[in-house]
Formats: sequence, C-alpha cells, structure tokens
Amino acid sequence: MSKSPVRYVLPLAGALVAVLALAVFALGGWTRVDSTEHCVLTRYGRVVERKMETGLNFTPFAEATCFRMTEQNFPDNAEGKELIAAQTADPITVQGDVAITWSYDPGTIYEVFLEKRAPEAVEVEVRNAIREGYRNALNAWTVNRIFSAERPKLAEDVKRHIQAKLNNRATVHQVFVRDIQIPPQIEEARIAAARQAQVLDQAQKQFTIDSVNARAQVMKAEAEARAKRLEAEAYASNPRLLELESAKAMANGLAQACRGVQTCVIGGSVMDTWRAPGSR
Repeated sequence: MSKSPVRYVLPLAGALVAVLALAVFALGGWTRVDSTEHCVLTRYGRVVERKMETGLNFTPFAEATCFRMTEQNFPDNAEGKELIAAQTADPITVQGDVAITWSYDPGTIYEVFLEKRAPEAVEVEVRNAIREGYRNALNAWTVNRIFSAERPKLAEDVKRHIQAKLNNRATVHQVFVRDIQIPPQIEEARIAAARQAQVLDQAQKQFTIDSVNARAQVMKAEAEARAKRLEAEAYASNPRLLELESAKAMANGLAQACRGVQTCVIGGSVMDTWRAPGSR
C-alpha cells in the first residue's frame, strides 16, 4: 500500500513556516529598550514610533535610535580630565581642567532626534559647547579675580555660558572648575604682588594704630595744658585759693614729718610762720 503525498507535504510546510519565522526573527530583529533610554523607531528614515516601550520590542526591517537619559559626564575619557586653553580679560592665556554633568531634556529629546538623528552627533555639540562656554566665561575674568574670594562664582558663570550654547538640546547640571594653570612668570608675579599687598596692608594698619596713639597723646597734653591754664586763671581771680592750697600742702608736709613717731615736736621757728597776723 502506497503512502499519500499529503503525509509528506504537511510536515514539509510546517518546517518551511518555522524556517520563515526564524528568518523573520533573525532578519527583522528585536530591540531591548531600557527604562533609562528614550528610543525612536524609524523604518527607511521615517519615524514609526516617537518613543518605544520599555522592554523587548519587535522591530522588523526597522532601526531604533536610543538616547541615554541618565546624567552623563564630561570628559568621559579614561583619565577623566581635559585641559582647555582660554584667554582671560588681562589678557593672559591659561589652561583649565573643567568637568560637568549633563543630561538630555525629556521634553525636547524628540526634537533633538529630528535635528541630529544620532546621539553621537549631539554629544559632539555638547563637547563643543562646553569648550566654547568655558572660554567665553573666562574671557570676562582677570587672573586676580580668578584667584580671589570670587572664585566660587566662576563655575556658575561657566555653567551659564555652556547652557546658553546648548540651548534646549541638553541640560547642564553641575560644573567643576578643578584647576587653572597660568604661565609660571605670571604666577610668580602674582604671588609677589600678593605678598606686597599683605606688607602694605600691615603697614597701613600699623600707621592707623600709631596715628590713634599719637592723637591720644596730643589730646592728653592738650587736656593737661587746659587744666593748668584754668587752674592759673582760678588762682589769679581768687588769691584765697592759693593760700588754701598752700595750707593744704603744709598740712600734708607736717603729716609726713610726724609719721611713724609717738611724739612730734615742731620748732617754733616753723610754727611762728603760721601765726595769725597781730597775735602774740
């Protein structure tokens, strides 16, 4: 008894379907979307999905462009450092080590995709904006101001200039101006000037102290002279005051003469000088 051809065709068709399904899976592909990503799906350059769902997405004959929405660092090299040359307002060329954290703005990420079409293109613009923003900021600062108490304001100034260059393509979160190097001869002159300023400040403070002390001495001398003048005027206007002062001086002298003895005898020649006129 011969076997029916149908018995051979059905398994063959099933195998063919499985192969075709596997081919579609392999050719079409799948895209895994993380919750920290914003992925735009395009097919032949046309946007199919503005924002793909988180998880595994079936993307046959399509391409997913994904932007990492978490904060990113600049520089992102192995050393974590990039020196940028800039000119100050002096003008002096300095080198600075600047680092920032930034991220894409969820509200504008789709417009950024339409303009750039790739995160790599946006990152190039971010790096250029950082370098130019840093240079623009330092162009308004002098070397003395950079190394003054205003230094903390420099990072905010750099951040403002970088954000202005990026507009709404990305958001700058923090800026760290970690080091600024100036030419050695300028650094030596700056240090010497700072030391001279300290010497001058100390001299000015000492001059102020000496001036106050001198003024106090002058005021004391003027007060003593005024007191003597007033005393002389008082004696001139009232001679009895002078006699009273003489009597007080004599009394004090006698008290000192008899101090420490039980019997004190004062000679008559001395006492006679204090008898009242006309007395015997």
